[in-house]
Amino acid sequence: MTEAAHSTSAVHRRLVLGGMALGLAVMLLVSLAYRLGSHPLTRTAAAPTVASAPTMPPAGASAASGTGGDAGAATPEQAATIAAMQKLQADPNDVDALLELADLFMRQNSPESAQGFINRALVAAPGDARPSYYQGVLDARQGKYPEAAEAMTRSLRLQDNPTVRYSLAVVYRYHLNDDAKAKEQLEAARANPDLPPDLRALVEQELAKQS
Repeated sequence: MTEAAHSTSAVHRRLVLGGMALGLAVMLLVSLAYRLGSHPLTRTAAAPTVASAPTMPPAGASAASGTGGDAGAATPEQAATIAAMQKLQADPNDVDALLELADLFMRQNSPESAQGFINRALVAAPGDARPSYYQGVLDARQGKYPEAAEAMTRSLRLQDNPTVRYSLAVVYRYHLNDDAKAKEQLEAARANPDLPPDLRALVEQELAKQS
């Protein structure tokens, strides 16, 4: 193989790896949007009660840390976890709280804990598309790409959503080597009027790579 061919191959590998990393990052951002209520799947529903949990501690946090200074202060993640747990005490089937905890544990690389809360959300709200998407994200983070594709497809059967389609396209293209299915999902995402502008740019970039 010539030096030019080696260089071209190296560039291709970097592009593929970059696309894979970007895809997983977008999946996590989408799961955050689900929790905050800005995701298209939740726009027509009542505002989730956990909308402020990631950005501010529960009311008792400052009192708990007042005598110990900064050393005793809860981190934003700890505060969010406490707030979500308190919501589950009031309602064990609070899907928003269950998914928030699943998201928090995924970000802390605790897949078993995340899986437990996803399982509870799947049982509590079998008609909600979000738990299946979270299952797909968790599967993808663990390298279970066929299972991730199945879970995201189940989510789409419950309710079409362009961001879920983008995530599914990433799984198909970069992990299952199925460009045809990836293109199908990207084109469906592009045609959806709920596609956010920032995600539209990513969809267009992926489609341009396949042209």
